[in-house]
Amino acid sequence: MSNRNGTNNWDVPYCDITFFQRILDTHKNIHKSSRHDDIVFEVDRIKQGDHLRIFCCRQYTMCDTLVQKALAEFGALDIIYVGGAWNAGTSAAGAYCADQKIGIYNSTEINGALWKDEYWNYQKPD
Repeated sequence: MSNRNGTNNWDVPYCDITFFQRILDTHKNIHKSSRHDDIVFEVDRIKQGDHLRIFCCRQYTMCDTLVQKALAEFGALDIIYVGGAWNAGTSAAGAYCADQKIGIYNSTEINGALWKDEYWNYQKPD
């Protein structure tokens, strides 16, 4: 993984960034990844042969306003990674992201989403 690191205005701690980086580095469907703007990851998937832009944040509740803020700051995104298992998007954020084909996932969901062709539509099995 190459890193063009910076700082972030989202208060994402370095430990959360490196935790997510390790998920990507060990994921069997990720060919290569890089990071820029401190919290935006670019990944190439093997099975799908595509490229995804992932925003890494630490949001207990990711609302649609924060989704739109991230899009305004970083441009088009494919996935928003919200961090720990207790974090999630609101129903409004989920509806907005579904319309835009953007996935919102926490640490228990991201691995499965990275395997799915329709990465924005992954539902973790119960």
